[in-house]
Amino acid sequence: MHTRSIARGGAAVAALGAVPVASAHGGEAAPPMPQWLALAVLLVGVVVTVGSALVRDRTAATVALGGAFAGLVVAATGAIGLVQLSPVESLAASQPAIARAWFGPLTLGIGLAVVVGSLAIGRMRWPNRPRYAALGMLLGLWVAYPVIVPGSLTNPVGYLLAVAALVAVCYVVWRDASGLVGRALADRPSRWFGAGTGVVAGLFFAFSMGMLTFVPEPGGNVDLTESFVTTARVANPLVYWPGVEFHVHDFVGTTPVSGVLSVGMVGMVGLVAALVGLNAALLGYQWRANDATGSAEVTTGTAAVAAPNACCCCGPVVAELAVVSVGPAAAAPLYWLFVDLASPLGALFFVTSVALLAGNLARAGRANL
Repeated sequence: MHTRSIARGGAAVAALGAVPVASAHGGEAAPPMPQWLALAVLLVGVVVTVGSALVRDRTAATVALGGAFAGLVVAATGAIGLVQLSPVESLAASQPAIARAWFGPLTLGIGLAVVVGSLAIGRMRWPNRPRYAALGMLLGLWVAYPVIVPGSLTNPVGYLLAVAALVAVCYVVWRDASGLVGRALADRPSRWFGAGTGVVAGLFFAFSMGMLTFVPEPGGNVDLTESFVTTARVANPLVYWPGVEFHVHDFVGTTPVSGVLSVGMVGMVGLVAALVGLNAALLGYQWRANDATGSAEVTTGTAAVAAPNACCCCGPVVAELAVVSVGPAAAAPLYWLFVDLASPLGALFFVTSVALLAGNLARAGRANL
């Protein structure tokens, strides 16, 4: 069994959308292209996406949505390439910027701060909606869980917490945004834009986390010249989950594809991808509604819809941009802050992304009651 890949694949979930932790790029093969080329593709996609949004007032909403989606696909392709071409072997030989002894107290402190802050803010600002405070507290417990629960990787509490967080997110979106989301999904262009964006986001996170890779890493006494599928027990999110590791040697021509997928990993990526897709559908609906009514008021929330998506999706390439800018050695501390399972940064990024995306849907839903 390719144990190193499985271990790093598990670590990836703790750093959802952070940096490539299981996208194995080491070994003896040279990168097929320079990393700056992938960065150039990423920037082109960003320019096309932003440009489509800027010309929104001078073109039909459907055309603008098509341009924005094309830009997102190009940007995601560049971001995936940026991750796949990462010189992980240089980073892996480095040391973390913060001593691992500090990770435990930091994890506990951050997690408890989120719990207490969620309770206080939720009760003061939304006293009639205790579900907000409850969701925030569950997300805070998600961060603190590895420190406060003994035997965290095998404790049943971890499974309960994972399910409870998922149910709480769905409940908040359903209670506060189901009507608006339903109208957005009933509009075909908005529905397809949201679905396509969600799929792109899911693939983007899967590659950036190392769940999938086109550059498999030799090691673990595995013959990568042969295709295989094997079961595995994958650590994280929170606990051990049943999973599958696979390698297809000639996936596209002579290009292989490898991956480590588990119930927990797919569930967490699926949650974030679904939230991104729903936010994108809402954005498309706002643009389309503006065309139908001729009112500028419908588009006033465009920035509020786009911002959480941008925040959620920018994290996976932060470390890679640092690698391109200052080199692997200088970027290594940032890499390790996300990769190390004991670091709270990856879990904090995940819960922040979920809170922003779900919170934006709830805010939009309340505003359209």
